[in-house]
Amino acid sequence: MKKKALAVALLLSGTLAFHGQAFADEYSNGTIQGEALPNVVHGVNQQASGSPKAPWQDASLTQAAQAANAGNTGNSGNGNNGTGSNASVSNSSSNAVSSSESSTQGATTSNAPLNVQNGSTTPTYTDSTIGLGGASITMIKGEQSGQQISIVIESNDGSLIVVDGGLKTNAPYLAKYIKDRGGKVAAWLLTHPHEDHVGALAVILEQQKKEGHPDYYNIDPGQIYYGFAPLAFYEQYEPAHRIPMMKEIMEDLAQYDSAKRHESSPAGTSFTYGNVAVEVLNTPYSIPIDSGNNSSVCYMITINGKKLLITGDLPYEAAGKLMEERGADKLKADIVQMAHHGQHGGSFAFYSAVNPRYALWPSSQELWNKRKDAFTEDQESYTVALTKFWMNKLGVEKNFVMADGNWVLK
Repeated sequence: MKKKALAVALLLSGTLAFHGQAFADEYSNGTIQGEALPNVVHGVNQQASGSPKAPWQDASLTQAAQAANAGNTGNSGNGNNGTGSNASVSNSSSNAVSSSESSTQGATTSNAPLNVQNGSTTPTYTDSTIGLGGASITMIKGEQSGQQISIVIESNDGSLIVVDGGLKTNAPYLAKYIKDRGGKVAAWLLTHPHEDHVGALAVILEQQKKEGHPDYYNIDPGQIYYGFAPLAFYEQYEPAHRIPMMKEIMEDLAQYDSAKRHESSPAGTSFTYGNVAVEVLNTPYSIPIDSGNNSSVCYMITINGKKLLITGDLPYEAAGKLMEERGADKLKADIVQMAHHGQHGGSFAFYSAVNPRYALWPSSQELWNKRKDAFTEDQESYTVALTKFWMNKLGVEKNFVMADGNWVLK
């Protein structure tokens, strides 16, 4: 895995300028549980005019970097994109780096809690500037403090498309989310059989068969699309602790309605619900290195003309095969789900082909905090610090991070 030979140590939160701009750590705005959310998440300072005139407020930026960033107007999009009012913060380098330390109209807005007892306490942030034509993309944190991928796309006609679903412990939250929207899923897309991806679906499929679990009644998981490598292959190359979950989801799917079960659909398989079109990009790869993640099935989802690339936990090896098979031009997308929660996934060549405008980071707070670790551009390990550097280098405008709470893009 040869990458650039530049080996100058960098801190991600330092001054990074590309294409004539300096890029923020994160940017978002919208609403939080129906209340006004300041346009300050992880330190972005929005002035009352809606234009980002102040420096990025990352506490680790130097005064020189702040001065260099002053007056930057390249990253904010269209100012206040949510339903709340604009807010501004102090320019001090020790100022807020999360929404918990900034205010709207004098009231403190709490940052997303890492551990919650009830999913209803999890903040929901909304960005309505993506241009999805009445559809939405929701990245669910739910009650989880760890990493998972649980994404629900709602088309302009109300059809639901679920991507993975997350951990087993996310099942109650996800089930309620689905039932609150009618209980019927049009299509369920699975990337690979790891518990932080398929656990919730396994619970829903199993508990529907038992009495005394009304939370899971009246949920139709819809058409389920998936592709896994053979169990014997996983048993040979995967860590032993992962095998029980793999067996479990395979058994659950084998018992599911065969008319609604789509296993290893060929690349190019496509279907449409409302203004949402889904294309399967690959069948699972059998690579004897990081075999579960390398078997990730990717999907290109087009919503009102905007493309969302779902990568699952796609590592370097599978990302290379996908580019070889599909061609870099077929991977271009407006929004990318960061592979493997933002670490040890994809490659700079892969993300360069995607060239996204927005990035979804299904990352825990613990993982996201590592974006400020030291790194070198030629290191072999694709840490969060390095992949975040790549996103800056590619000019990504907004990073939506699961650690903050649920994210809704419209």
